[in-house]
Amino acid sequence: MSDNSVERYKTILLANMREINNYTQKFFSVNKRWEGAITAGLIETAHMPAEATMLFSPLIKDMRATKYKFTEIQDQLVDALVHEAVNKSVSSLTDQAKFAINILMRNLFERTADVGYLATDSEIIDFLYRCAAGFDESDDYHDCSLLIHDRLKDYQYEYTVYFDIIIMDVHGRVMARFDENEHVEYSKDPIVGQTLSVDLQDDRNPDKYVEVFRPCDLFPKRDNVLIYAQKIEHPSTKEALGVLCLCFNFEEEMEGIFNDLLGQDRADKPLLCIIDKQDVVIASSNQDLVSVGNRVQRVLDDDFKVVSYQGSPYLSTTVVTDGYQGFFGLPWYGHAMIGLDKALNESKEDKQEHESIISRLDQFAPGLTTIKREAEEVLDDMKNDSMNGQVKAARFQADGFVEVLRFVGEIGDEINNIFSNSIQSMQEKIVSTLFTELSFRAFQANNIADRNLYERANDVCWWALTPMFRSLLALQEERKSLDRDDLHKLTKNLQYINNLYTPYLRLVLADTKGKITAVSNPPEELEERLVNQEFPRGQEFVGKNLDHQLVNAAMGLKSSKEYCVSEFNPSELYGGRRTYIYSTAVRHPDDLSRPVGVIQIVFDSEPQFKSMLEDTLPRDKSGEVLANSFAIFCNRNKMIISSTSSQFSPGDIIPLDDFFFSMERGRQYSGSIELQGNTYAVGCQVSEGYREYKVKDGYVNDVVCLVFVRL
Repeated sequence: MSDNSVERYKTILLANMREINNYTQKFFSVNKRWEGAITAGLIETAHMPAEATMLFSPLIKDMRATKYKFTEIQDQLVDALVHEAVNKSVSSLTDQAKFAINILMRNLFERTADVGYLATDSEIIDFLYRCAAGFDESDDYHDCSLLIHDRLKDYQYEYTVYFDIIIMDVHGRVMARFDENEHVEYSKDPIVGQTLSVDLQDDRNPDKYVEVFRPCDLFPKRDNVLIYAQKIEHPSTKEALGVLCLCFNFEEEMEGIFNDLLGQDRADKPLLCIIDKQDVVIASSNQDLVSVGNRVQRVLDDDFKVVSYQGSPYLSTTVVTDGYQGFFGLPWYGHAMIGLDKALNESKEDKQEHESIISRLDQFAPGLTTIKREAEEVLDDMKNDSMNGQVKAARFQADGFVEVLRFVGEIGDEINNIFSNSIQSMQEKIVSTLFTELSFRAFQANNIADRNLYERANDVCWWALTPMFRSLLALQEERKSLDRDDLHKLTKNLQYINNLYTPYLRLVLADTKGKITAVSNPPEELEERLVNQEFPRGQEFVGKNLDHQLVNAAMGLKSSKEYCVSEFNPSELYGGRRTYIYSTAVRHPDDLSRPVGVIQIVFDSEPQFKSMLEDTLPRDKSGEVLANSFAIFCNRNKMIISSTSSQFSPGDIIPLDDFFFSMERGRQYSGSIELQGNTYAVGCQVSEGYREYKVKDGYVNDVVCLVFVRL
């Protein structure tokens, strides 16, 4: 954090720092008494014999020079105390604001894939095509619309982040929608024309969707609505058939993010919000303080600002999103603010003693070491002057001067106590900041992982409902085989999905016995690494058998809404490396109780998990990853899932105390540990799931995240 930022607001910052004001008052008092002692010493030497006066006058001058030097060190200490107090608050504010905007963008990135895929759904396309052509006597529009509504209902069941899904024709007529309580039949909103104008065949434009956040006539009772829209085309003729709108539950999602960060009781917590490019608040963690629609002062050109809000001073900061896989979404910012009094004055209960770590703080606070050393040197000089002066004054029977020097010695002891207490306070702030940051980063990594894998569970259940998969696997079960054209259709469809959803190395369809029928190749940007070069790759998997345990688990699921996940084990589908494979049964098109095969989707765990951990590693002032820091995902059996350190690999067992792996779900912890002969500060959190994922869907797989910094 820039010293200039602190210096700019130093006066108002100091005015709100009770502890530091207490130190400055003590310094003022002791300096005044010290000056009085020096004056008394001058008076005493004036009444001494000439020989004594010549002997002690230099000592008086040295005492005054020592006082001036110590006053400079006091100022340095106060500046350091202010800097650390502000740094602790600003670091926490920045982390929370950055997490809020980044986790939101990660979520919205998934929406861009969803709308692209659902816009090519064969049943939706067929429905719109028949609407455009006009239903003949053999067709029943009412029955067809009911079937489409059921399909949208199935989709929303899996992807609960959407509160509505709308299908319109090219004229803006609403042909089907999930929310039956909305009765808008026609839209004049520009989103229709804007979406239809996108050329889906133009490879120069990778973004085929339209993203808007504003009022829309499709929702007359709502204010701003976040919509992802894409044109629906006929697959052969490329004729525009209509527009698909996925309507994201922005308010609910932001409330979940705020709950994750702040909990539900937010009275004494920082305010977090998302603001748009006009600095208008579009989501707020505290509507009583800053409501949606209000404007706040954006802070992008400084580490922080002290701003006035409702007549009170607030510490405030704004951050831009880091984006996710090249997606930056709409021009939104994360913003955080907290009252100065709350930000800069800790309660006593918040303070902790960390003596074992305080002795190793040089790497985190080199300036503090310099202040301590200079203060100790001055205090030693002060005590030496006092002791030597007393010995010499005794020879001249200068009892008054001896008392002055004794008083100076007492002042030195008092100053030493003030310095010791204030430096210890600052050390505690540094340690507390470090520990808070590490436990927060462990929480952040787990939260990202849960949200990411939530999407994987949704994907496998939805893709299992793909009409082509269901009909062709049912045909295969009936005929015991498929012709080349049908196999090509399955492979092409799997490949289309995989290219759109790159968190997967491959997607697999198999019959009820687990024999692979079709498989996608890894998308071009993904790396297929084989532990054994004899393992199959690409289309070599066709005809081979899947792991029977996961196949049996999928076949035993009771409904299309259930899924199962492999253990984090090595798999040939992942080149012999460890990963999670999500699976469910593919069911007969006319009988959901009858499985006709299985689908398995292979999570690309190595780069995906490592990226999550790398994104949450602690960083220095220049934004570089802090030296000697690393992070790990592991399960409750201490087996490593992913690591940013070359010393620990997936499948290894990490030698840590059982305590870390027996904590309750959602709990955070920070402390110091010994690991492989080194001392580390460590932050830890046990995952707690996201929405229904790992919460009420029956899947149990707690992940422990650990973030380390070597001391």
